[in-house]
Amino acid sequence: MKIKWLIMLLFLSGTIMAQSQSRGIELYNDGKLDEAQSFFSKDQSSETSIYYLGRIAFDKEEFRKAADYFEEAIEINQKSDYYTWLGNSLGSYTNEVNFFRKGILAPKIKSAYEKAVELDARNIDAHWGLIEYYTQAPSVMGGSFEKAEETANAIKKVDVLEGHSALATVYTRQDEHDKAEKEYIAAAELDKSRLLNLGFYYQRREAYDKAFSAFESAYENDEDNLGALYQIGRTSALSGKKTEKGISSLQKYLAIEWKKGTPSHAGALMRLGMIYEKTGDKSKAISHYEKSLAKDPEMEEAKKGLNRLK
Repeated sequence: MKIKWLIMLLFLSGTIMAQSQSRGIELYNDGKLDEAQSFFSKDQSSETSIYYLGRIAFDKEEFRKAADYFEEAIEINQKSDYYTWLGNSLGSYTNEVNFFRKGILAPKIKSAYEKAVELDARNIDAHWGLIEYYTQAPSVMGGSFEKAEETANAIKKVDVLEGHSALATVYTRQDEHDKAEKEYIAAAELDKSRLLNLGFYYQRREAYDKAFSAFESAYENDEDNLGALYQIGRTSALSGKKTEKGISSLQKYLAIEWKKGTPSHAGALMRLGMIYEKTGDKSKAISHYEKSLAKDPEMEEAKKGLNRLK
């Protein structure tokens, strides 16, 4: 009888703890980082609390602190996700340190992602971490395009769509653009939302006609895709082509209430200024650069535009 009561008490205790932590997770998912941090700081013996304190520190760009939390979580439970976030944190932290320190951190980053993949071969985020490492680290630190391609193909076995995107990234960074283009196209054929990535690729390559085609297709496929609408205008601003289309797209974009995660209206006004400048309409160009700066005084391209025209 006592054993049954003990089992019941342990069960209830675990249930209460899970319910308690769910509140902290809810705060985190709602973006209330300070409240979530305060919540989880009350119980730092729990791996869940430690993990989320790491995620919060990462979101606050406190990368060294985040890495410490993930290392602590790993000591309690070696989960693939914990190693992935350790690699992410250490990788981000390298942007804050000198070259010598980067060399010390490099093998730890690589090891964290490798361990994450070892624990869970389906952990796509960890595979992506390895691709970032292999394509950016020097060969003396383990950088390797061959391994990056192998990793991209490993992703493809788990998720075909993500695999095409991974291969496109690897080929782009090797300047193998024929192969990269084929992978971007293959991804867009599987998922129309990937037309944006194809458009960005063409923009970077200054293949503006193809960029227009990709962004226009993305918008035709989904008129709620405000990013595609903006990028039609941006492509016009960069290239000086399809200026009427670019102007109408940006005006339409500006008429819609701004949504978080989309380009700013200040940016759209700046792009309009660029288009008008390219068409030779100096007064409209100046007007839109000024409107852009009124919304965002730090809009550098608008400042440069005014300096060119005044």
